[in-house]
Amino acid sequence: MTQQFDTVVIGAGLAGLTTAIQSAQQNKKTLLVATGIGALLLTSGCVDVLGFQSAPSREPIANPLDKLPAFLADQPHHPYHLIGREKIKSSLNQFVTMVNQIGLDYQHRDGQNWFLPSPAGAVHPTYLAPKSLTQGDITTGGSMLLVGFHELRDFYPHLISKNLNAQDLGITSTPHKLNLPSTINATNITPLELARVFEQAEFRQQLAVALSSVAKGYDRIGFPAVLGLQQHRQVLADLTRRVGKPIFEISTLPPSVPGRRLFDGLRNLFQQAGGRLIIGSRVTQGKIEQGMVSEIVFQTSNRPKTISAKHYIMATGSLFGGGLETDMNGRIWEPIFNLPVASESNRHVWFAEKFISQTGHPVSHYGIKVNERFNPVDETGQVIATNLYIAGATLAGYDWTQGRTGEGVTVTSAMKIAEQLN
Repeated sequence: MTQQFDTVVIGAGLAGLTTAIQSAQQNKKTLLVATGIGALLLTSGCVDVLGFQSAPSREPIANPLDKLPAFLADQPHHPYHLIGREKIKSSLNQFVTMVNQIGLDYQHRDGQNWFLPSPAGAVHPTYLAPKSLTQGDITTGGSMLLVGFHELRDFYPHLISKNLNAQDLGITSTPHKLNLPSTINATNITPLELARVFEQAEFRQQLAVALSSVAKGYDRIGFPAVLGLQQHRQVLADLTRRVGKPIFEISTLPPSVPGRRLFDGLRNLFQQAGGRLIIGSRVTQGKIEQGMVSEIVFQTSNRPKTISAKHYIMATGSLFGGGLETDMNGRIWEPIFNLPVASESNRHVWFAEKFISQTGHPVSHYGIKVNERFNPVDETGQVIATNLYIAGATLAGYDWTQGRTGEGVTVTSAMKIAEQLN
């Protein structure tokens, strides 16, 4: 028997969850099905809208929405063209309202970017970020003590401090490394594991005592972004009280704790709105008949299952996320609906000469072309399926590393699609 839904979303990343929540909160019977939990654990947990203009520039911009016209003049196929400045702004405001329903406390400041310290001590310009990260905004100035732990992998406060101090940013930073208590019994600990340790009140008290003398004379204290997972707000407030200084977080390399907080919060919000979530099942095929998707099939633990809906949203990611697939012969394809992919068949032109290229790699622009409603279109611009929508990284025409527009495209394309689910 084919199950019926109003909306089916494929993919559990930021685009999929955002669209699914909007659909479920409109009292639509909504299913989200995905192979895995998406890429949020690999992100900073922030929402970058536009960080640099032109794209290869090394100078971060303060006002991303004001710089959009100049940026898009150099990016003729970027999805932002289909959304527009005002819709981008309203979508981001809507996103903040949505995530703050679940206590994530995301902040923006009147259209300007936050300038946050990155895990390498660079400046990370971002439009939306959790309060725990925005309290580390570099433009505030003053002095910082950057705290790390010998047992925590891939977080280097000495490197961060050295690079921040070398950039003449109006701040001074000093590194300080601590050992975890022997009772923790951990070596080479991951950010997610350490976040759970921070939820122990006894550990926070020991940490505050260890910092009581060294923290004197600093305006604020920076930690790796591990200040709690399920109890983040309580951990941040309690540690601030114990240390007696403003506390902020600095993003780490994956796995990302702020990214996990965001995933958990969005997942919970979707389910609270009545949505049905299936993670661990792969959508194997979709059927398009007379210009509309009629059904999809996904694999359960024992058999294939057929689902039918009024609307379908594909937020499966690009080559990295499995939304597109490729082989050594230069073929790139979309595996569910066999949609045409805007790409080059000669794989030798997929990449720039240098791995770290200021202009990025052509392969990053490959994806599904869409119209202004985000329906997929063929090579002639004709709509392939009027009830199928493409969101996020599956879209053609942009490279998120060029200008740092990844989450901005993801959130705003998802919000625009959600408006059309009548």
